[in-house]
Amino acid sequence: MSKHDDDIEYEVLLGLEPEDGQEDGVLTEEQVAAINKISNLGFQVKAQIGKSIRFADRRGIAGPLPRREGDIRIRDLSKVASTLDNYLDHEEFRGIISRDGTTAEFLIGHSNALVPAGRIFEQFHWEYPKPECGHSFAPWHIKTPTSEYATGFHLQAPSGDACVEISGISPVAAFLAQEVGLFRADDYSEYTLKVILNTSRNSDSNVTTVQQIANDLLFELDAKYNLALSLILRKRPVRSLFPRPPKGQQSINFPATHVPREVAALFSFAAEAGENPPFAFLSYYQVLEYYMPVVSRRDALKRLRREIRDFSFDVSDDASVLRVLHTAERVKGISEEDALKILVRDCVREDKLTEFFESEVAAEHFSRRGPIQGVPAINLKSTSESVQVQTAKRIYALRNRIVHAKDDPRYVETPQLLPRSAEANLLGPDVLLARLLALETIIDTQD
Repeated sequence: MSKHDDDIEYEVLLGLEPEDGQEDGVLTEEQVAAINKISNLGFQVKAQIGKSIRFADRRGIAGPLPRREGDIRIRDLSKVASTLDNYLDHEEFRGIISRDGTTAEFLIGHSNALVPAGRIFEQFHWEYPKPECGHSFAPWHIKTPTSEYATGFHLQAPSGDACVEISGISPVAAFLAQEVGLFRADDYSEYTLKVILNTSRNSDSNVTTVQQIANDLLFELDAKYNLALSLILRKRPVRSLFPRPPKGQQSINFPATHVPREVAALFSFAAEAGENPPFAFLSYYQVLEYYMPVVSRRDALKRLRREIRDFSFDVSDDASVLRVLHTAERVKGISEEDALKILVRDCVREDKLTEFFESEVAAEHFSRRGPIQGVPAINLKSTSESVQVQTAKRIYALRNRIVHAKDDPRYVETPQLLPRSAEANLLGPDVLLARLLALETIIDTQD
């Protein structure tokens, strides 16, 4: 620890308020030792905040900015210090997981963002079989003017190889996973979902099993009790990818674009679904679906008229008439992917696509090194496929990843893209691409 760090820690220790059992704000030797141990694990002491000490997470950070900051109540210092090194940040969700993957603790959210999940959860009084696993479990007690009951639960699998519970947040999870600076009422308790494996395999298998148990519990809470809780993503979707309204004086005229009600509703919903990128993408895709029959019919009529206007066409010649018939049959049996290719080819300007893909954000995202798996990359230098065809193939492949089940044999090599997943959070540029296609199509189909 540097001299500067030592000075900060010294100032913090001098300024502490007394906790229960402490006199004159002096830390016990055990608490001082706990602070030193936490500091040695890569957490820099910053300041005292009320009855907590704030640390800056500098694990693996060489620059001036820490990864994040976290608070530890003074009374919990020893408890956190003794368990902190056993846990890692969960890669996908806000929470922690043990180094061997056998224990995890997840923060949970509720669909009603105005009410904390804990407030919703503690309205329930749960009855459950008494487990025989031996794990320590102390539920919170809720007092109302008319009753008092314990909330939370600890459940053991019938096989005995796993347990799952929802209960008050542990001190180490509060330190590593909670956001600092958020206002919380004095009587509010944070609840977390905890999974404990009583048997262990390898680390990867443990992580998968823990996640499966958490998913199963949340599903049953929703399906049986209409309690729609969910895990909270570590990284939320970047809403700033959506174009921001212009500032300052703007010129505006009476609307000249005529948009069907269905299209207007789908287009506006995409922006509302900004925190769920797969939904936003599908909304823009549905706009394209709305226009596919229109554009395909327009293309079919163009092809048929070309055959009829051909100088070699002879209405008395069977071969000429059959060419027209074959053209009509090909148009009638067109697939959705081919219809999308026609739409992008006929409605979307190539220079607009090129300009989009050459932007700094898009260049990396749509390359072979991009973060979205199972979809074609975009290569502006390709001589075998136009940029319109490449775009249509990517959009259609991404649509399939979102809407098709994983066990569909046609898509067995491409996993389903799930909402509230790390990959879904990275869909921003693809959502903007679908938006561009929708806008270009609307413009092209104006009468």
